[in-house]
Amino acid sequence: MADFDWIDIHVHTSHSCRDSQCPMSVYLDAVRQGRCRGIGFADHMHANTKFINDTILPGYDTQMFEPNAYCAEIEAAQKEGLPVYKGVEATYEPEAAATLHAWLAPHSYDYVIGSVHSIGGMWLSGGDDWRGFNPGRMFNSIVEQYYDSVLQSLHDDVIDVIGHIGVYHRNLPEIHPLMQTTQTLRLQCETALAQACAKSEKIIEVNTSAFGTSIALTMPGVDFLKAYRAAGGQRLALASDAHDIANLNQHFAQVAALLGSLGFRYVFYPWAPEHPVLL
Repeated sequence: MADFDWIDIHVHTSHSCRDSQCPMSVYLDAVRQGRCRGIGFADHMHANTKFINDTILPGYDTQMFEPNAYCAEIEAAQKEGLPVYKGVEATYEPEAAATLHAWLAPHSYDYVIGSVHSIGGMWLSGGDDWRGFNPGRMFNSIVEQYYDSVLQSLHDDVIDVIGHIGVYHRNLPEIHPLMQTTQTLRLQCETALAQACAKSEKIIEVNTSAFGTSIALTMPGVDFLKAYRAAGGQRLALASDAHDIANLNQHFAQVAALLGSLGFRYVFYPWAPEHPVLL
C-alpha cells in the first residue's frame, strides 16, 4: 500500500490562524491532477483565543480564522465535483465549550475534530512550550487536566473526531524528566481514556505528524492503541496534520502497517463513518 491510498482527514491551509501559509488552491490542484484521492480540510478554530491572547500568545489574533471565506472555498470545490470535505479542528477547552458551539453553529461542517491544545492558557503542542519548565508535581496536574479535557470532548455532541491524543509528547522524548516523572500517571490516564473511547462512537485520529521525527511516534501512541483495541475500539482515521502540501498523507503507509500489526483492519472517514475503508 502507498501513502495516498487513503484520504487525509486533517489538513491545514492558509485559512488557519497564522501557522500555515499554504493556500487551499495548492491542495485543490493536487486533487484535480489526481495526486491524491481527496482531502479532508480541518483548519484551526480557537474558541479560547481571547484568553490565550491575554496570557501567553499576545497578538495571536492578527490572523483569525474566517469561516465564511474558508467554507465558501471548499463549497466551490465541492460544486466542481472535487472529493474534498469541510472539516474544522476546534481547540477544545471545557470552559470555552459554549463559545465553541456558538462559533460552529452558523456553518454546516462535514465533521469537527476536537483537539486539546492548551490547559488554562498554557499551550501544549508547540516546539518551545516546555523550555525551562520545572519538572515536578505541576506537570502531574497538567497531565490529569489534559486527559480530563480530552474525556470531556469525547462526551461533547459537536465533536466527531478526537484529535492527536497525547500531543504534549510530540516535543517531549520519553527520556525527558517530565515524561519520566509522570510515566505511571500517564499510562493510567491513557488506559482509562482508551476504554472510554472504545465505548464511544467517536472516531480517534491517528496523527502521523511526529512519526518521522526523532520522537518517532503516532498520537495516540502504541500503548493507547493497544488498550483501545483490547477494549473493542476500532474507529480510527489517518491524519497527517499537514500544514503544507509536502506533508499531505505523510507516513500513512507505514502507520497503516503498524495499525494492522495491532489488530486494526479499517479506517473510518468522519464524512462517511458507515463505510469503513480497508487498511
